[in-house]
Amino acid sequence: MQKSLVALLLALGLGISLQPAWCAQTPVYDVVVIGAGGGGLAAAARLARAGMKVLVVEQHYKVGGYMGSFTRGPYFFEISLHGMDGLNPDGLHEQTFEALGITDKVVPIKLDPMYRAVFPDFAIDVPADPDAYMQQLLLQFPHEAEGISELFQAMNSLYNGMQFFVHVYEWSLLEALPHYNAADILALSRYQNVTLSDLLHEHIADEQLIAAFTQLASYGGLAPDTISAQFFTLYWNSIHRGGFYYFAGGSQSIASALAEVIEEHGGRIMLGTKAEKIIIRGGRAAAVQTANGQEFRCRFVVSNANAPDTFNSLIGREHLPDDFLKKLDALQPGTSWFQVYLGVDHDYRDAFPSGAHEIIVNGGYDQAKNFSYFLSGDIDRAPYFIMNYSTVDPAAAPAGKNVIVLNTILPYDFDNNWKTAGMPADAVTGATSNMSPACAGCEQYVALKQQMAEKLIQRAEEFLPGLSAHIDVLEVGSPRTMEFFTHNPRGAMLGWANTAEQVLFKRLTQSTPIKNLYLAGAWTFPGGGQSAVLESGKFAAEKILRKSLLH
Repeated sequence: MQKSLVALLLALGLGISLQPAWCAQTPVYDVVVIGAGGGGLAAAARLARAGMKVLVVEQHYKVGGYMGSFTRGPYFFEISLHGMDGLNPDGLHEQTFEALGITDKVVPIKLDPMYRAVFPDFAIDVPADPDAYMQQLLLQFPHEAEGISELFQAMNSLYNGMQFFVHVYEWSLLEALPHYNAADILALSRYQNVTLSDLLHEHIADEQLIAAFTQLASYGGLAPDTISAQFFTLYWNSIHRGGFYYFAGGSQSIASALAEVIEEHGGRIMLGTKAEKIIIRGGRAAAVQTANGQEFRCRFVVSNANAPDTFNSLIGREHLPDDFLKKLDALQPGTSWFQVYLGVDHDYRDAFPSGAHEIIVNGGYDQAKNFSYFLSGDIDRAPYFIMNYSTVDPAAAPAGKNVIVLNTILPYDFDNNWKTAGMPADAVTGATSNMSPACAGCEQYVALKQQMAEKLIQRAEEFLPGLSAHIDVLEVGSPRTMEFFTHNPRGAMLGWANTAEQVLFKRLTQSTPIKNLYLAGAWTFPGGGQSAVLESGKFAAEKILRKSLLH
């Protein structure tokens, strides 16, 4: 009788399920976010704070992605952060931390000077304050005084124009227009297809000055004659005018704070859960299916996975219009990095006398030639970075010991794909993870990584004497390692390459051709870098909130 009654109620459309009690119902969420990198966490935090029911699925065992850390013994290693821009009270990203609810959950440490740049004939400690930096350059290059002044004026005007377009993107044209003048807006439009070298050559000519001023191009992964002037201008200004910061506990503290906000507001984070498919029903993103067969129905999906995998695998090309696929296929991933993580039983803080935690070492002044060394894998001549995180975060290592990270740009396909060419897919995965049993061919890969690490350590001994004799812990990450852990194609650190053809507004937007599917992360506007991906996630969330209000 009871079974018949249930069947009758179901037939009448009263929504009672005939599933047995042990069969779990498919959860329903307002938003499912794929990937707990900075962009995904930012989107989820903003949406959860707005009252939406949010689920985050993440394939790794912890949140953060490149915005993260790891430990080896007593040493705490930052995966990728050198410093984060824009957290001064008037900085681009200070309000974003407020909107995401993490301002009181993290402890920023201001970096000034920002870094020391070393060249064959001189070194320069670069101050954070732009006026102080300009005065330093005027003293060091008095014959370029007029051009230096013009260059800083141009950088300021371009920055104002860039802020205008960012605010148009975030608000509207009518809301942004009263805050900016026409000259700044026109200045930005003039340089939309221009490289950094083109911009500099309008004002300065001294090769040493150009080399010193363009050090931050390395952070963008391209040479000055290739990197977008707009991208460099936005980043340079956001650092110098908006402030440059590290965090107690590294960037993992930001990711953990965002995760805390999500859960405090009723959101759910599922770790060790890989998204396998975005289900399309009626032309809209309607659910996310995971590798273990679960399906989570939702009103909206935010993909913080890389864009190629999002559209080619999670969605499927058959759901996408031809013009969008043409644009997607034309975009090129950026460079990856080679990183050597060292825990050392010696205190090297005296080797950083200016207080900067980072030294950038250049063997010459020709930046195009320097980048050719990067791209050919010439680790003996390529510029490289030395970071001592113990100078800014003493808790990173025990007393009297330091955390040192050496890195440089090296190609993804270096030396027969890092000695993995021709290996089966599962063997390549094992070799690149650095954490799996031995497999056929892995030994060559591991040996090559070790060889390249030893060369970089040897070079660094010019600044850190006896470094190789003080190593307690050594971890090496190649572009293949970066690809394994992040799933980014070619291990790209910053998403698409920051060329003039594919930066900022020429990148993919948060909106997609699929209804109710949005993007977050380095592969969408405004681009790569930890502060930028937080902005991308916030933008995605705001678009969802606006759309929700309209329905």
